[in-house]
Amino acid sequence: MNKPKVLQILSMYDEAAEEILKSKAEVIRTDDYSVDNLCELVKGVDGVVLRAPARIEKEVIDANPHLKVISGAGVGLDNIDVTYATKVGIPVLHAPSVNKVSTAEHTVMFIMALSKSLLSFHKEMEKGNFDSRNRISTQELKGKKVGLIGFGSIAQEVAKRLVFGLDMKVSAWVREASPTKQKKADDLEVEITVDIKKVFAESDFISIHIPLKEETKYSIDNALLSLMKPTAYIINTARGAVINQDDLYTILASNKIAGAALDVYEVEPIPKDNKLLSLSNVLLTPHVGGTTKESNYIMATTVAQNVINFLNGEEAEFVANPGVLEKNESLIRK
Repeated sequence: MNKPKVLQILSMYDEAAEEILKSKAEVIRTDDYSVDNLCELVKGVDGVVLRAPARIEKEVIDANPHLKVISGAGVGLDNIDVTYATKVGIPVLHAPSVNKVSTAEHTVMFIMALSKSLLSFHKEMEKGNFDSRNRISTQELKGKKVGLIGFGSIAQEVAKRLVFGLDMKVSAWVREASPTKQKKADDLEVEITVDIKKVFAESDFISIHIPLKEETKYSIDNALLSLMKPTAYIINTARGAVINQDDLYTILASNKIAGAALDVYEVEPIPKDNKLLSLSNVLLTPHVGGTTKESNYIMATTVAQNVINFLNGEEAEFVANPGVLEKNESLIRK
């Protein structure tokens, strides 16, 4: 039996996953994710596995009319044109929720670091200013209110740690308060609401947990940010373009809110001239919230094995557009 051919764009999140691909597929590996190069390399392969910042758009998909499957190397899919892949009948795979604990821990770390002025103290200690302890204030988290924008698996892990670990109050904005979400919220002692303005206005911390889609891009804008308390902080471990970064910069630069902690950005890597880098009330990390050793291994090996299983005629797991399989019975692998 001939091995399937897979185009791997950039490294995966764990070497074990790359070994799975190499042992069970003929792998073409590239770090050049220019459109011209991908259009050439994709010809003749059965599947594609990629990680950001590489992208798979319509032009690359059209370069191989026999492409069978596309997979992100991790959780996110905003670097794949899922809509067009669905239109032409190509399943898109990924590994949802496997990094939920890691990302939730990163979010909680941000909340704790902001409340304890960790970055400011570190900078002062580097200067030898021990007396900064008398000038920089901190706050307890007990009893403070966190507003979660979204209530998926990561947000629920965050809520669990904040409510039962730090004795905080948590509310969550959802588009629709379904019975399932209400039951989960009740179990976690979380108040859910469809009133996003109320969450922004009442919270001491806002934490973003919604995916990047057409309807969510720049949805966190000046209108919502202006509702926040002057003592409040905003945290984003979801996707950078969910927040209008120009609006966020203006709010932060004018000290209308206390600060922000960001792990994700509209353009990654973040450009050196990004204005957010000039602010002293922003804590930044390079999109590492979900990439711990543990989650990287689970995420990457899950993706690799799922792609191989699909190309070998077995049932696919974690399909982002399952309707493709339902419409085309020849793609359903048993």
